[in-house]
Amino acid sequence: MTQNTHIFSDAAGRYALSLFEVAKEEKVLDKIEENMNFLDEALKYSKDFKNFVINPTLKKIDRLMIVEALSQKIGFNKHLTNFLIILIEKNRIFFLKKVIKDFKNILSNFKGEINALVSMPTEISDSKIEDIKNMINKILKKKINLKFIYDPELISGAKIQIGSLMIDDTVKTKFKKFLNKL
Repeated sequence: MTQNTHIFSDAAGRYALSLFEVAKEEKVLDKIEENMNFLDEALKYSKDFKNFVINPTLKKIDRLMIVEALSQKIGFNKHLTNFLIILIEKNRIFFLKKVIKDFKNILSNFKGEINALVSMPTEISDSKIEDIKNMINKILKKKINLKFIYDPELISGAKIQIGSLMIDDTVKTKFKKFLNKL
């Protein structure tokens, strides 16, 4: 295994790191990343898949059959398929969402990228998102993976998270701080 600067105190992080190390060693990082993005989207948008992951009453054999079928249909990399089988065998499939998040963070770090999240109460155009991304790129001098979230509950302002740094300049937060002072 190569030395990695990530130190994980939880099992999901260690599983993610193991998958990353195998993918890197086998030179299949791009394919595993593509597969992990698919699984991430499936967890977000498919109730059936989310149920597959979190429902403790599903039998191990049923989970294994589903993973095999999904792997063949979607064309998962064999290392990812084996990884999912291990999670099922060890009764750790419920870690999948956190494993995906940690894997993406490890991969971004490996590529020298920084993940950033911008939340605003209004929709903005793709060109404005690109402008924000370019502005952050200039400041940090690193490649930024920017994700935009429309959140009407913020009222006004913006919330920006770059790595572990959080900048919250929303009216909602300012109003909460004001109410706490009363």
